Amino acid sequence: MTETLLEKRFWRYWLGGLLILAIMIAMNPWFTNDVSPWGIRDHQSAATALRVDAIQAAWQAAGVMNLARFGIALDLVYIGVYSFGAYCGGRLFAQSEKLSLRRLGWVIMAAALVVGVADYVETICQFVQAMTFEGSDVLAGVAATAQPIKSTAFLTSFFGLLAALLLRRMARARA
Repeated sequence: MTETLLEKRFWRYWLGGLLILAIMIAMNPWFTNDVSPWGIRDHQSAATALRVDAIQAAWQAAGVMNLARFGIALDLVYIGVYSFGAYCGGRLFAQSEKLSLRRLGWVIMAAALVVGVADYVETICQFVQAMTFEGSDVLAGVAATAQPIKSTAFLTSFFGLLAALLLRRMARARA
């Protein structure tokens, strides 16, 4: 069976996004300390300027603030790559003749769009605070609000794609 352009894009971008995510996860221990035991995730969910300032001061003291800025910039790349790949995967499965795969494909497409929007909102708010080395109650609040929305949509797209791949494989095995 020949891969379509859409399927090639799905695999390249989705797996590329997951590779970037793995790199960011591998970097995260450098940002963990007493102030931010969860590393970058603490910065994402910090809802106040005071909390953001404390996290960034701890990173500055540990000599990793510039690396944190790089990690947040890398996150901006990841968002586009992963979201596009997940969206392509959703579109691919939404074109299936099997009703369950079609429906799951639409859910994945919607989740990929939510991931992209919510994660960009969150990460741009983070990026501005990291680049200015100054917390903002408004930006921190927006990022903290977007964080659980982004996380839920990511898990929906990720596990949705795994389920769709399994369903497709099972359907092909029966055929």
